[in-house]
Amino acid sequence: MTLTLKVDANAAYNAVLQQKQVPYAMNLAMNSWMFSTNKFLKNKIDNYLEGGAERYTKSGFRVDRVKNKRDLRGNLYVSLQHNKPYLDRYYLKNIIEGGKILPPTPTRRKLMQPVKGRVKLNAKGNLTKNKFSALRAQEKKYFYGIPKGREGENYRGLWQRMGVSAKNPSGKKIKMIIALGKESRRIRRLFPAAVLSKAEFDRNFWRHFTIQYRKAIRSAKKVSLSKL
Repeated sequence: MTLTLKVDANAAYNAVLQQKQVPYAMNLAMNSWMFSTNKFLKNKIDNYLEGGAERYTKSGFRVDRVKNKRDLRGNLYVSLQHNKPYLDRYYLKNIIEGGKILPPTPTRRKLMQPVKGRVKLNAKGNLTKNKFSALRAQEKKYFYGIPKGREGENYRGLWQRMGVSAKNPSGKKIKMIIALGKESRRIRRLFPAAVLSKAEFDRNFWRHFTIQYRKAIRSAKKVSLSKL
């Protein structure tokens, strides 16, 4: 996610009496707004994703704070990288901007899509870790592949045998519980993070500045008194 927001420093200088404290107040205000908005986005994304967002997904929202009043640059951004490449949050870019969903690791060629209502998911609506492997290992109840008599990758998946018995060891019928027929799929934007951030900036930045300017003034007075 790339969003550039510029603060009108002249407006700040024109709005206050003690202009010497404006750069320091701006430093404090930018950091205050970024951390506040970062928290806002982490909470807000739950309203846009069914079941809410995973904790790991939320950890992708990051802040590079403004270091000092002489270099008023900071970043509110989304980190897609991880020190282990197979744990990269590439999917977060798709959630925020839309795009193409691919398998999470190079060794997996197909997307794993649970069929709604047919397999137990976690509270966030996702397959739990190793769920597929655990089910596939139960060969009497499940099998992976394309069933006999059906053609095409749309039928590739993990299937459950229904009505298994000694008389019918393969079951009386089958149903797909996890689809694995697609190598990719398109997804629309689900979470308008940039739009929400811009709205938060327009609505709240100058409130943060006012609060931090007062702190800067109090801090300057303490410094002055300490020199007496």
